[in-house]
Amino acid sequence: MKSLLGKYSNSSMTLVMLGIFVVMVAIASRYPAEARFMPFVVGIPAILLCLLQLALDARARHRPPASADSPSDLERAQATASQIVGHQVELGASGTTEPQLSPAETVHRELVLWGYFLGFIAGIVLFGFWVAIPLFLVSFLRFQAKVGWRTALLLGVGASVALFLVFERGLKVQVHSGFVTSFVLDHLSR
Repeated sequence: MKSLLGKYSNSSMTLVMLGIFVVMVAIASRYPAEARFMPFVVGIPAILLCLLQLALDARARHRPPASADSPSDLERAQATASQIVGHQVELGASGTTEPQLSPAETVHRELVLWGYFLGFIAGIVLFGFWVAIPLFLVSFLRFQAKVGWRTALLLGVGASVALFLVFERGLKVQVHSGFVTSFVLDHLSR
């Protein structure tokens, strides 16, 4: 019974999410065209991804278990990588070559990422989407990805221009302008 629950536990959350997105799209289908656009843009790809995940889960459930004598996917990947590079390659459990981190380093990385995420949300709320996006991208690329200032600025500005052209000009989507930015612009226009 426990192994049966283990087989289906991966799919349970996917089914819940699929239900949420199907209901969201069904409700939005009764909205006017402008109002249903965003729920459709979010919901329809999410429904497709949930269905894909369910198919992958079903395929994994029907796969015969690996025998103790046959190499695992990780061992085969290590052997292939070692042949390509010419020396022994150690891959982690996720299949990447990331070094093992101490618990303190892991907590530090998670806190930094949470700081970036919460700072990005606060930047959007206070200063608006078009100020927060380039600041977030440039600071993340410069200080976390360790790219040079020139590359970080070019990528940050380039991505911001591309997003502006797609959302503001192409899709005619009005994004949040920020409370501080709106306040300053209102006082400057008086």
